[in-house]
Amino acid sequence: MSSSDPDAAGARPPGRSRAARLLRWGGIAIAILAIALLAKTLADQWSSIRSAIAHANVGWILVGLVCAAASMAGLGLLWWRCLHAFGERPSKREALAWYFGGELGKYVPGGIWPVLGRGELAQRAGVRRSTSYVTTLISYGAMCIAAAMACGILAPFIAADRNGKGLGWGWLMVAFIPIGAIAVHPAIMGRLLELGRKITHGRVELRAQPWPTMLELIAWSIPTWLLVGGTSVAVTEALGYDQHPARVAFAAIAAWILGFLAVPVPAGAGLRELVFLAVCGLPHAPAVAVAAIARLLFIIVDGGGGITGLWYARHQPSSSSPEKEQETVP
Repeated sequence: MSSSDPDAAGARPPGRSRAARLLRWGGIAIAILAIALLAKTLADQWSSIRSAIAHANVGWILVGLVCAAASMAGLGLLWWRCLHAFGERPSKREALAWYFGGELGKYVPGGIWPVLGRGELAQRAGVRRSTSYVTTLISYGAMCIAAAMACGILAPFIAADRNGKGLGWGWLMVAFIPIGAIAVHPAIMGRLLELGRKITHGRVELRAQPWPTMLELIAWSIPTWLLVGGTSVAVTEALGYDQHPARVAFAAIAAWILGFLAVPVPAGAGLRELVFLAVCGLPHAPAVAVAAIARLLFIIVDGGGGITGLWYARHQPSSSSPEKEQETVP
């Protein structure tokens, strides 16, 4: 490997060691800040959560928690599959640790912190920085398209409900399906990666993957989004509210994606709840209760998964260790 390769090990100029230390301590500071802001998010919403959860069915709440954990792990595995598609071979355990550790950054304003956190954790373990960052962005795009497809799957069930009030502007989510499918075609993706190569002066050297590969990544993550919707459905059942499950799931998925796209808002705070209220069809007070408890479940998953992920990333074997688990995408 050439010494001019920015990702080459053992060929860094002396100044890089100091920069690496600063980056490391900066990452620790951001992680601490993210955990503090996550705790603040929970504290700010606790009054509305406490009154609602006092009369909730515990069994359904546990179902919602399992759905939340499975959905977040599914999004982490989407990134793992994306890394494999572009030539990296981390284990599932490693990728999930980096994913959850980086996800703590979404509670910090700015939107860039989950990308930065995940990318740096992967790079420290031996993944090329350019690949870790680019695949993170590609997985974000794939998951947004998959969310629109999940909404498209749910929409006919809502339309068939005679007691429903219609989706209104929620139907716009379905328009993302053809747009997203075209966006991952090699003719488009190749141009975007080439643009990235030019902007980064050759540091990004990734080739567009075949269209079926990209479509498979998207299709694989659709069940993950149905689990995201299932979390809110379980909470609705736990609180004893009557609403079509497909409509509640649709509203939850739409709220997640629009909250995600609101980059300056930490974890979509507030915006997700507003979107859910507008689409779910529940009266205002029940909708607020469902949204608040569902957010609590995801905060628990983010907090537990993030702290565990950071601990594992701190203690995992080096990338050159023969004990490192090698897994291939089935």
